[in-house]
Amino acid sequence: MKKHFLLFAVFLITGFAFSITLLNEISYNVDISYAATDVERVLTNYGIQEGSYIGDIDIRLALQEILKSGYFTSVSYNLDENGNLELIFKPNPIVTNYEVEILGDGLIDKENIRSSINLNTNIPLRLNDFQTSMKNIQDLYIKNGYQFVDIYSNLKMTGDEITLEATEINNKEYSSETLVFIVKEYSLWDLELRGELSQLDKEDIKKRIGFDFRKDWNSKFFLLRPNAKETYPSFQKVQNIFNSLNQIPFFSADTNLRFEITEIEENKGGELLLVLEGNLRKVVPQEPVIVNKISFIGNESLEDFRLNEVVNEFVPLGESVSNLDLLYAYDNLQKVYYDNGYIYTLITPKYQDEELIFEITEPKVGDVEITQEATAKTKPYIVESLVKIKPGEVFNQQKLQDTYTSFMGTGFFKDVKIQRLQQAEDVVGFKITPIESEKLGKLTGGVTWSLPEGQEWYQGFTGQLEVQWLNPLGYGQTFSLNSDLNPLGNYYSVGFDYDVIKLAGSNLDLGAGIHYTVSEDGEYYSNIGEDATNYLSLSVAPRYSIQDFSYITSSFTYNNYTLMDESNLNVLSGSAGYLYNSLDSPFRPHKGQYFQINGIGGVETSNANYYIGANTEGKLFYSFYKFTLGTRLKLGTVYNSNIDSNLHYQYNVGGMYSVRTSDFYAQEGENVLLFNTELAYELATGQVPLDLIAYFDYGSAQNDVSNLIGDGILSFGGGLRFTVPLLGQIGFGYGWNEALQGQVWFGFGQTF
Repeated sequence: MKKHFLLFAVFLITGFAFSITLLNEISYNVDISYAATDVERVLTNYGIQEGSYIGDIDIRLALQEILKSGYFTSVSYNLDENGNLELIFKPNPIVTNYEVEILGDGLIDKENIRSSINLNTNIPLRLNDFQTSMKNIQDLYIKNGYQFVDIYSNLKMTGDEITLEATEINNKEYSSETLVFIVKEYSLWDLELRGELSQLDKEDIKKRIGFDFRKDWNSKFFLLRPNAKETYPSFQKVQNIFNSLNQIPFFSADTNLRFEITEIEENKGGELLLVLEGNLRKVVPQEPVIVNKISFIGNESLEDFRLNEVVNEFVPLGESVSNLDLLYAYDNLQKVYYDNGYIYTLITPKYQDEELIFEITEPKVGDVEITQEATAKTKPYIVESLVKIKPGEVFNQQKLQDTYTSFMGTGFFKDVKIQRLQQAEDVVGFKITPIESEKLGKLTGGVTWSLPEGQEWYQGFTGQLEVQWLNPLGYGQTFSLNSDLNPLGNYYSVGFDYDVIKLAGSNLDLGAGIHYTVSEDGEYYSNIGEDATNYLSLSVAPRYSIQDFSYITSSFTYNNYTLMDESNLNVLSGSAGYLYNSLDSPFRPHKGQYFQINGIGGVETSNANYYIGANTEGKLFYSFYKFTLGTRLKLGTVYNSNIDSNLHYQYNVGGMYSVRTSDFYAQEGENVLLFNTELAYELATGQVPLDLIAYFDYGSAQNDVSNLIGDGILSFGGGLRFTVPLLGQIGFGYGWNEALQGQVWFGFGQTF
């Protein structure tokens, strides 16, 4: 009996579950025109059409498929006994607009993010498009190297309810009809050391990692801060952190690195902690130990007594030391190599029989491959002479820096790419690709204005202009055409200069020039102490390279002057000296040194009148953060055999290239002191770099050397300098002289 009853119940349930109804009409509770095509396709696929027989199971499967379209929060149905099917849709919220808000510093431009969003507005939100857009934003950040971002929105899902909530982000209010994509960008806040690693100096580790942690960035003076984006851990920066940690000897394979989220209220984005924990590297398994002897195996580059000094600072012979003491000694030793430029040197410490042994492997330079661009015109012997790293030498980072400086210092190249190639554990090769400058030439010069006495205002302008063509034929040549045209002052000057480096592949550089000046009213020349209406100069200046950046210099010049009384003065002059020049650019140096010392002399060809003297000039440039500090000091003295003769050499100061805002040749004398200092702050980079500058200039040219300090002229002030493609640097500003009188200055090129 029970079996029959159970069988009957199964047949009854099955019959209700799979009941068949003739479908008379299909209706919808709301307008679904935006999804009508998708809905009708699904209904057709499941045979749900008017005039067809359908079962509940067909309807339920169809509704599950319709939900996948993403437009609806839920879909249900009513099917009456007359075959009328009503589909009941609950659409997602209607989105009238969508916006992007970034909690952070905008690692990616908002418009780029918006372009990755694919949503239709003024219809219910399609969740498929929403999810795809969220993924597109995530992929966009990853493509640009940033993995630490959270992406969310004001779309809320609770149970079977989906709503858009009014929200306020970045002090902007959004209504419940606007979908807001919120991107939270995570900067790297600070470093935290745990476990045995907490014994280390955290600030020292941070400095050696070389990352701009946000905590430190916030505390810096705003002009000293790098771009805020530097505080975000991109893929490349994380890799750099790993590489830096591998070079710090305190850490071992047991060191664990991870990122943890932390909350800092004052920051608008998210913050991460870089957490390092685990055990220190073990030099000795048990401690303390006693060291009675220290050995260095494989050292070729540094004196052993220097290495002993830095190790003994932490490991005194015959005394008890800990594993951490040994690690500090190891670290100190590694720093010495690094500070001397041997950055790839491998050091392995060992302890046995009371002896501390450092096994040192100094990588050699392997193959140096020079690859020029297909369109390069510079001759190979010029390029090869600029490479300072040589195969077979112990690799030194300074030589690599010298290579970069050599290329950039010529002005022929806009960049040089140096790629490291690890050819073996102790052999490092390099691929060097110089990128030639696309600029046709450089424009330099200067214009100043001072109030003329008894003349119109426009007659107060004086200036110079020079056009240079750098390496046009690829033989290391520079052609310069300079002119100084002042029709109001009846003054016209034109000149041509030619310079070539590595003449015919030798260590000889050569300069030559010809200059001619016409001045109807007479022009004063400081090297003869006389006015002249015409001036012709022919010069040649060879210099010989004795080592990297060091030269023996010389010059020989023939000068012909037509004086106001129409007599001629012929002078032979020359100089000899030494030059060191490691500036990284001849136009906008960021770092490097310049030092020159010369003996000078000249003689009048028609008699025994002569002059002899000496001068020296030094320049120093140093960059830190966005600042570049430049300083120049020039000293000179001369003796004239007959101060009453036409040949009377004098130094001069004044004008754009010595004391800004002053007239050219404002002071002349047999002794000179010139001091310039300038602090440049990088406001913008790119196609047109822009610098904000503050400066101080002091110049004095006196016959009495005791008057050099105190009787000179000075100028101080500020301005802007920007670099225009094909033209070079243009600067302008405002300055005050020693009487605190203000004046505008303007000029092309560097001041010094």
